[in-house]
Amino acid sequence: MRKITVACLLLPLLLPAVLASAAADPNTLGLFYDATGTVDQVSIGANTMQVLYLVLMNPVNDDYEGSTRDVGYVSGFECGLVPPSGDLVLGVDFPAMAVNVGSTSNLIVGYGTAVPVSTSRAATLASVRVLTFGNNREGYRLAQASPPSLQGSLAFVDAEDPGANLVAMMPVSGAFDRAVFCFGDWKLREQAPWGEIKSLFR
Repeated sequence: MRKITVACLLLPLLLPAVLASAAADPNTLGLFYDATGTVDQVSIGANTMQVLYLVLMNPVNDDYEGSTRDVGYVSGFECGLVPPSGDLVLGVDFPAMAVNVGSTSNLIVGYGTAVPVSTSRAATLASVRVLTFGNNREGYRLAQASPPSLQGSLAFVDAEDPGANLVAMMPVSGAFDRAVFCFGDWKLREQAPWGEIKSLFR
């Protein structure tokens, strides 16, 4: 009975954080192990080539009247890729014909044909081939392109807006100094206390 009482007291405090993390913030960019943007960590063997996906989540744009509109097509983007020490970015492929005036780690990309945003409100902007030396807590980070079009943020191009088409976006981690993807199970270990609380209901 005491366990149930403690769990009931803690649940209202924990649920808002859990539910908030389930919904993607608008205009966020992440690196994922799947093209749908759901797997941000995985344990793998050392010295292997892996493919990661750069996915734009929930793209929106403010129109001239101050309201927000869902973006349906993306015609370009820019960001930097920062692998953990030891890992290498081997190459980047795009879902449409594209010109990258940057490099494999400094992406400044324009598409020949706009990339559609899926019904789940995500758009895969690129697939990134990496050589990894194995599980690494440091993880992959995103950075501003050099030089950045918008100071303090990443950016994508809204293909449907001929005027204010350059839109700011941020890493899904919320900050440039926090990893968006890692090889390993570090986050699973750090979330163990939440698993222990859920076990109270079993």
